[in-house]
Amino acid sequence: MASPSARDLASDLLTIYGRIRRTLLTGKSDEVTASQTAALGRLLRHGESTTADLARAEGVRPQSMGATIQALVDLGLVERRQDPADGRRTLVRATPAGASAREDAWAARSRVLTELLGTLSPEDRETVARSLAILETLVEP
Repeated sequence: MASPSARDLASDLLTIYGRIRRTLLTGKSDEVTASQTAALGRLLRHGESTTADLARAEGVRPQSMGATIQALVDLGLVERRQDPADGRRTLVRATPAGASAREDAWAARSRVLTELLGTLSPEDRETVARSLAILETLVEP
């Protein structure tokens, strides 16, 4: 059997990624969008940041990130504060409610995936584990 091309694998991977994402979003019970979740997650992982730095890190326009941050502020999940080192800059950081919301969302998605993976045979779960280890090498520096 011929080895699949990188292009075919990329297409298949994008397709399954989309299907997994839609499966996880189906049971979503909060009002936080995917872009808001990404920004909140970045703040929780890397600490406070400016809106411009968040926009660069997420690959979006600063205006778009500004709208995302404002929505998170309105939800009480992040807060803004003046940069003590440079009063002209505003820093954004996750609130305790933001950390809790992110944890709850992560736990809910993990439960769904755990149930789905639990339907696989032990051999298939081992194959998934090996595949994840290989895929991780593609995105980790």
